[in-house]
Amino acid sequence: MALTGRPTVMLAVLIATLFPVALVLFWNRLRARGPRYVLRTVLLFGSQLSAIALVAILVNDAGNFYTSWRELLGERHTLRQLSAAPGNQDGALVARLAEDRRRGHGTVVSLAIPSTSRGIGTYRALVYLPAQYGMAAYQNRTFPVVELIAGSPGTPQTWTHSLAVAAKLDAEIKAGRSVPLIAVMPTQDVAGGRDTQCVDVVGGPAVDHYLTVDVRSAITRAYRANSESSAWALMGYSSGGFCATNLAMRHPDYFSSAVSLAGYGRPAHDHQTGELFGNSTQLRNLNTPLWRAKNLPPPDIALLLIASRQDPQTARDARDLVAEAVSPLSVSTLTLHHGGHNFEVWRAEEPIAFAWLSRRLTGPLAPPPLLDNMEPSAAAQ
Repeated sequence: MALTGRPTVMLAVLIATLFPVALVLFWNRLRARGPRYVLRTVLLFGSQLSAIALVAILVNDAGNFYTSWRELLGERHTLRQLSAAPGNQDGALVARLAEDRRRGHGTVVSLAIPSTSRGIGTYRALVYLPAQYGMAAYQNRTFPVVELIAGSPGTPQTWTHSLAVAAKLDAEIKAGRSVPLIAVMPTQDVAGGRDTQCVDVVGGPAVDHYLTVDVRSAITRAYRANSESSAWALMGYSSGGFCATNLAMRHPDYFSSAVSLAGYGRPAHDHQTGELFGNSTQLRNLNTPLWRAKNLPPPDIALLLIASRQDPQTARDARDLVAEAVSPLSVSTLTLHHGGHNFEVWRAEEPIAFAWLSRRLTGPLAPPPLLDNMEPSAAAQ
C-alpha cells in the first residue's frame, strides 16, 4: 500500500481509533497479572503507537515526503555517469595525435564525407582536431564544431594554406581565447567549378543538405563531436561568408552561431552561379538573409559580420542586416577602416572570429549523467 493518499490516512485513523476504544472496553476485564496483563500492555502500547503513526502519516501525506515503503526503508535513486562514445576514427589516430601534441599543435586529418544529397558524390574534407582531443583528461568529452566554408573558387586546403587556420587555432586555444574545438573544412565546390552559393540548386546538386546534414552525420560518427545545435557554428569568407550566414539562418536547429568574413546579405547571380533557383522568387527570397530577417520569424542564433569600409558591399549588407534584426536573432558587426577583399585581411580577422564563437559554443563536455536510467526530454510542441 502507498504511504500517501486517502485510503492510507483512513486506515490509520481507523486503527488509531480502535486501539483506545478496545483499551477502554477491556481494561477492567483483563487482570493485572498473567497473560491478560500482556494484553493490557499490548493495548496500551498499541494506542500510543497508532496515535504516533497517525500523526506521522498525516504529516507525510501533507508533505508527500515518502510515497512507498521501499522509499521509507532506504531505497535510493541511481545516478549513472556516462562516458563519451569514441569516434570510429579515434583508434587509428592515437599515435598521430600523441606525436602532434608533443610538437605543440593540433592534428589535421582528411575524411571522406559521403552524400545522401541529390547530385553529390563523396568528397573529402579536412578536419582539425585540437591537441586536447588526444589528451587523457579529455578522452570522455565531446567537442564543439565549427564548419568552415571556403569562398568560390576554393577548397578545404584554402583554409589550411592561404588562411593558416590550424596555426591560428593552435595559438588561440593555447592562449585560452578559444575553446578546444573541432574545425571541419568540407568541400563546398561540388558542381564542377560552378558557384552554387551553398544552396539546393534547382535541377542541380543539393549543397545545402550536404553541408548541413551529411557533414554533421559524418563528423559525429568519426569523432567525439557534440551533436547539439549549441555546439555547432559556421564560419566562411567571401561567398563562404554568405553561405555561413544563410545556412545558420535557415537551420537554427543545427547551428547556434555563424561568422561571415566579408560575406554578403543576398545570393549572387552571375555567370559563375547561373540561375540557382529556377527563376523562383520565393526560393531566392528564402535563401536571402536580408529578406528572411525582414519577413520571417527571427531565428535564435547569433551572427558576427566582419567587413571593411574599402569593401563597400559587404559593409553595406552588414549594416542592412543589423537594421532588420529582431530578437532572438542577434547580429554583431566589426567594420575595419581599411582592407580589401583578400586573404591578408581574413587571416587577421580569424582570431577575432574564433574568440567570438568560443563565447557562444559549449566547451568540451562529458555526456550528462542519467538519473534512474532516464534523461530529460524535450516538451512536445
